[in-house]
Amino acid sequence: MTRRSCAIYTVGAICALLLVSGIALMVAQVFRNLMHKRLKKEIVLVEGSRVFESWKTPPPPVFMEFFFFNVTNAEEVLKGEKPEVKQIGPYTYREYRFKDNVTMLDNNTKVSAYNAKSFVFLRDKSVGDPDVDNITTVNIPLWAAMNKAQGYKSFLLNFMITGTKSRPFTTRTVQELLWGYEDALLNRIASSGTDVERVFGLMYKKNESSDGEFVFHTGTQNYLDYARIETYKGERMLKYWSTNESNSILGSDGSAFHPLLNKSERLYVFSPDLCRTIYMEFEKEVEVKGVPAYRFTPPRSVLASKEENPANEGFCVTPKECLGTGVLKVSPCRKGAPVVASFPHFYLGEDKYIEAIGGMSPQRHHHQTFLDLNPTTGVIVRASKRAQVNILINRISGYPDTKSLKETIFPVIFLNESVEIDDASAAKVNKLLMIVNVGSNFPLIIVGLGGIMLIVFIVLLIRAHQQKTATEEDTSYSPVNTKEKDDSQNGNYIGMTTKTEQ
Repeated sequence: MTRRSCAIYTVGAICALLLVSGIALMVAQVFRNLMHKRLKKEIVLVEGSRVFESWKTPPPPVFMEFFFFNVTNAEEVLKGEKPEVKQIGPYTYREYRFKDNVTMLDNNTKVSAYNAKSFVFLRDKSVGDPDVDNITTVNIPLWAAMNKAQGYKSFLLNFMITGTKSRPFTTRTVQELLWGYEDALLNRIASSGTDVERVFGLMYKKNESSDGEFVFHTGTQNYLDYARIETYKGERMLKYWSTNESNSILGSDGSAFHPLLNKSERLYVFSPDLCRTIYMEFEKEVEVKGVPAYRFTPPRSVLASKEENPANEGFCVTPKECLGTGVLKVSPCRKGAPVVASFPHFYLGEDKYIEAIGGMSPQRHHHQTFLDLNPTTGVIVRASKRAQVNILINRISGYPDTKSLKETIFPVIFLNESVEIDDASAAKVNKLLMIVNVGSNFPLIIVGLGGIMLIVFIVLLIRAHQQKTATEEDTSYSPVNTKEKDDSQNGNYIGMTTKTEQ
């Protein structure tokens, strides 16, 4: 065997080996599984892991925007006319978040922590000064008191209402409505010996505070349990609603999600503010700062009526207090106050709620809640949590100011809590995704090399065939004499050598 033949056979063998092994590895997804296994070990809530520090202190800035609904015809509403409101905002705050009092539990399989928050006002991102701007809105302390003090108790409360000159609507500064003011009626009620907070504010006691203790799974035993809530305030179930399904605490707290997400799964998020778990489903693929992401949003069924979604029957405060699609009465966890939660402008809600208030204009782009998650790492690349606080107002027996009112879910404020991944974090995620993609697609590289070797092998075969053909032509039969001789009788002849006699 010549050296050239040996080289051809060697190239052919290498080509076959690369192609067969590369295709086999692709079919078996060996490298992809190895990279995913590595990710599952890296993305855990354990000291020293890739994500632990960013989980405790998230680097991307979080912003909280507040939009108020200013009532422009308060006196006419009390006479039974349709309410007219004008949206005023945003009043924007930088929200600082961190996990406080972090403690590892059960051999690093669980971790406890408090979600601490603080807020700093940003004048350049706001429409005005919260200390100066006035808002006319529903007098929430009064409505809460009237809903609790009915029957014979209304006589005493009416005496207090008259003495404090409290009305169903009040005008306060943005600062007071958000962070608290001493209410005259609450002060009078508290002075009578009732255990009532004298100060009211929509965000009262929520600055530099936490929602309570969470215990999370770290994900060391199962990557699907990463950041999943085990208990909240020491409990695995809530006690506000009428069914176990409604009281279930499922999923994460919304700040972290397990890696290797797929489009078909439903993400569960527990919200202390809503006093319940909500779920989100895949909507579409997006990209943020070069990072690919899946967008998950809450579907209409989350706040659907019991007729539209029977699973929501457990959220009815009483059988007679089942509201329609798009709203949720959360009075059981708001000390009996007639508070109703919804999406902004009653987005995804029934038309009757939208049409009952002048100034409502639900729009998907401005009022939808969404999560953009990188499916490989589970990292949040962009998110907006949008919710609206409403008060259920109606005619209440024993209170003259309410005699002409129609039952209305009255919007007070909506908030937009948003975050977008910062440039440094996006660069880190993109680098990690590149490593994962290269590792996962390594069999393709092997197949590519096999393809190159196949081309080389074919070229060598062609050249070898050409050289063999040329050699055969050089050694073929030819005449003895190139000079042609003529024979008068026989024409051309072939010269023969004379036989030598022995």
